[in-house]
Amino acid sequence: MSALEVTFVTADRTVWTGQAAQVVVPAIDGSMGILPQMQPTLAILGTGAVRIIDQDGHVEALDVEGGFVSVDADVVTIGVDDATPAESATSRF
Repeated sequence: MSALEVTFVTADRTVWTGQAAQVVVPAIDGSMGILPQMQPTLAILGTGAVRIIDQDGHVEALDVEGGFVSVDADVVTIGVDDATPAESATSRF
């Protein structure tokens, strides 16, 4: 199974980097799921949780307010001003 190469950064640090099975972001027009082999996409983020689901099903969830996500050839780049641990994070998706 193919994986996504994810880089999640804020203005001053790298929040998360590595391989993931799925990423879910709060795009301004609704929640957007990202899976391997997705068409190239660039989206503006709204307010909500970014969820990164690794190959074992573990979920890393962080709240964001704005930013962007870029997807191209299974490379996902998420850039935001700040990210804080999500209040309703779960260990399994």
